Order: sequence, then C-alpha cells, then structure tokens
Amino acid sequence: MKTLKFLFLEDSSTDLELIQRELKRAGVEYIPLHVQDREEYLKAIIDEKPDFIFSDYSLPNFDGLSALTIAKEQCPTTPFIFVSGTYGEEAAIQTLTRGATDYVLKDRLVKLVPALRRAIREIEEHKALRRAEQEKFEIEEQLRQSQKVEAMGFLAGAMAHEINNPIMAIIDYAQLISKGDMDIDKAQKIASKIKQEGERISVMVKDLLRFARQEKGTFEPVSVFALISRARSISEQRLKMSRIQLDLDVHTDLPSVMCKEGQILQVLLNLINNGTDALNQRYPEYDENKRMIISAKPEEIGGKSWVRITVEDFGSGIPPEIGKSIFNTFFTTKGADKGTGLGLSVSLGIVKEHGGFLSFESAPMEYTRFFLDLPAV
Repeated sequence: MKTLKFLFLEDSSTDLELIQRELKRAGVEYIPLHVQDREEYLKAIIDEKPDFIFSDYSLPNFDGLSALTIAKEQCPTTPFIFVSGTYGEEAAIQTLTRGATDYVLKDRLVKLVPALRRAIREIEEHKALRRAEQEKFEIEEQLRQSQKVEAMGFLAGAMAHEINNPIMAIIDYAQLISKGDMDIDKAQKIASKIKQEGERISVMVKDLLRFARQEKGTFEPVSVFALISRARSISEQRLKMSRIQLDLDVHTDLPSVMCKEGQILQVLLNLINNGTDALNQRYPEYDENKRMIISAKPEEIGGKSWVRITVEDFGSGIPPEIGKSIFNTFFTTKGADKGTGLGLSVSLGIVKEHGGFLSFESAPMEYTRFFLDLPAV
C-alpha cells in the first residue's frame, strides 16, 4: 500500500507540530506537505495530488473556505478536514454544508485521528461501492449481449432463408446473361432485376448488422417512427415465415426520444419475438387473426411529454400466475432450446436506464399488450 500524502495548510509552525505529533502518536504514516498561502496551496494540489487535506480556518493571507472551494474544484474526492482554533458552531455547519469531510478543534486534537480514520473508512466504502457498481454494470452488459445474440439467432435464421430466394434469382439471371445470345434491351432489364435483388439483400444484411454491432453507449435523439420501421424490417422475414400480419399505427407528429438506439431496438425486437412465439403457439398454421399491431402515440405523464409504444399480439396470452414472474431473470415458459429467460428482464433494465417504464396487460387466449413508455426529447 502506498504511503499517503497529507497536505497541511497552516501558518503556525507550533500548531503544525502539535497536529503532526498527534498523528505520529497514533502510528499514522504519511508524507507531509506544508503550505501557508494560496499560491503554494494551489501548486501543491495540482503537482502533488495529496490524499488528504488538513486546513486551518483562518490564515493571514488566505482562508479555509476558499481553500475548500479550490479543493472541491481541483480534487473533489479528496477528504478535507478543518483543524482550527477559531471555529464556532455556525462555521462548522457552513463548512460541512460546503463539502468539508470533518472538523477538529486545535484544543481537542485527540479527535483528529478518529476523524481521519472515519474518512479513510468512507473512502474504502466508496471504492467498494464503485467496484460493485462496475461489476453489476459488466454483468448487465453480458446479459444484454447474451440476449442480443439469442434474438439475432431467431432473426438470422429467418433472414438466411429469405435471402436464399433473391440469391437464386441473381444466379438464374446471371446464367441467362452468360449465354451471350440476348439483345441489349433484355440484358439491361435483367441487369436491373439483379440490381434490385442485390439491394434487397443489402438492406436485410445492413439492418441485421446495425442491430448486432456493439453499442457506443451514447444517448442521442432518435425518431420513434425510424425505430419501429427498423424493428419491422429486421423482423419481417421471421414474421413472413410464421405467416403473421404486422400492422403499424404510428402518429406522424411524434416527438423524438433520447436513447441508445441499439438498446431500444433490442427491446422492440424482443417484444416482437415474444409476440411471434405467442401467435405461433395459438395458431400453428395460418389464421386471419394471426396478427400483431405496433402503435405509438404521444402521452403526457406528470406534466411531461412521453411517447408510448405498444406492441400487441392476439396470441396465447399470459396467465396471471405467470405474469408475476415474467420480468425475473432467467424465467421462461419456453423449452431450453427456445429461450434463456433473459429477454424481458434485460429489456426492463434497459428501459429503466432510459428513465422509462415497461409494463403489460394480457387476457389468456385473447391478447397481450406491452407498453414501452419513454420520455420525449
């Protein structure tokens, strides 16, 4: 463990000696840095980066409150302890309010070491909390990526099947051209069809890759209509293979939402995949009621503007006894080869991070509606 640097802002050599003697008596090891005015103090903070600051309250050419203000600007996490002889109750309240860690009277230096140890303990607790938060964040990111890979698996399988059709058409067209016995007009028409099929494949792949790429982690204003359109584009092939009709009901005057686009897209795709599974469960074959509706409209909640996106399906529904658990991590009613139980728990975490809400209502064998509420820009 490194030896701590203690910066002492003190104009009295006698008082400084008494303070340091008290620290020495308690067996505290440190590197002392002594300053007496503003210039020396500021230079020491910038150049030496002390671990603790001990400051007198009143000095001839400087004052403790100004020193505290500078410390909060230059090194806001460094503990700052006032050690002063002129320190009334009002001054004590004022310094603590402004961010001082503690205060000790010079005629009661026996309290100095306990104040120091409290500050050290708080630092250690703060570091432990930061580590725990970082570990939690890393676990959540792993879960999100795992769920994203799961969603991509469903989508990529359907997309690969669909991409095969335009690829076969391109091969057939190319074979016709390679024979070399067609006139220029016909060749141009076939070349145009090849271009159309190629662009169709390009859009499919780009949409999937856009979803698959790692998040940059930045919140940006995003069009809700663009989000829903992209989710429909990526899901289109799976919906088509399942013979599900998807209808959109999106208000044209929707405000944008501030979000991480890839993460909200992940939520929408998860809700669409769940709706697809519910519809396939209720209607294994084609049925005119085998449909899904995605709607979006502006809302006002608590005097603020929001956007509500609703993903509704008319599938098997969610029984009340199951509805209590659907947001729990790893909870799933699907087989081991059909899902990991991460989708809704990860989606809920994403939505909460965006300051929004994710809720649902359902009637078994009738419908399920998921409501995604996001604050508008």
